Amino acid sequence: MTKTPTLKTQTYRVDRSHYSDTLDQLHTVAGKIEDNVNEEHRLAKIARQEGATWEDIGRELGVTRSAAQQRFGR
Repeated sequence: MTKTPTLKTQTYRVDRSHYSDTLDQLHTVAGKIEDNVNEEHRLAKIARQEGATWEDIGRELGVTRSAAQQRFGR
């Protein structure tokens, strides 16, 4: 996610000079969260391939077996 956020309406660009740093930071954090979620799914898949149970994965994440399976078992 390297897009620079811009706020637009139907006809003109909104002046965001008074809060653009905050929006830029928010955009950066949202991108990091998305990257981390993707990495978490990737690692859960690998752990399963290596023989980890849903209970093992859940324990590492501080959730129940069924919560881990619902989250990553797609």
